[in-house]
Amino acid sequence: MTQTNVQAQFQMQDSYVKEFKLETIKKFDSKKNLSIAGQVGFRIINIREEEEKFVGQIELINDLDVNIKEEKYASIHISMMGLFTGMKSQDYDQNKFEYMLKINGATTLSNLIRTYVYTVTGLSGMPQISTPMINFFEFFKNAKEINSEK
Repeated sequence: MTQTNVQAQFQMQDSYVKEFKLETIKKFDSKKNLSIAGQVGFRIINIREEEEKFVGQIELINDLDVNIKEEKYASIHISMMGLFTGMKSQDYDQNKFEYMLKINGATTLSNLIRTYVYTVTGLSGMPQISTPMINFFEFFKNAKEINSEK
């Protein structure tokens, strides 16, 4: 089966780590009884319209505590920026692009953050930390409910 023109309308153009901080409180050598707790933040920095496309910049933030038996051993803060484009069409307007930034853009940055944290923690002399995967459908649904209550 041959397919042509299968490129998605939504594309990541660039990403970078804006901030990163790893604070090790205690040395630990094992992942035994390790748990991760934290918070996730997301924001759309801007969306602009160009001739044939939308361009949007987003930020995803993870603040994590690495615990063993409910005792804090390390904290991790990471902020990553992403630049995305979406090709305009009759069925692809700015609202659809914003939705794609939230779901696909946040998911893409989350996976990059997971890889970054896993690599850096492994190089730092501690066990490699795999950050939890995030269900962004639920994340934005909950955020919408919280904002509508205010």
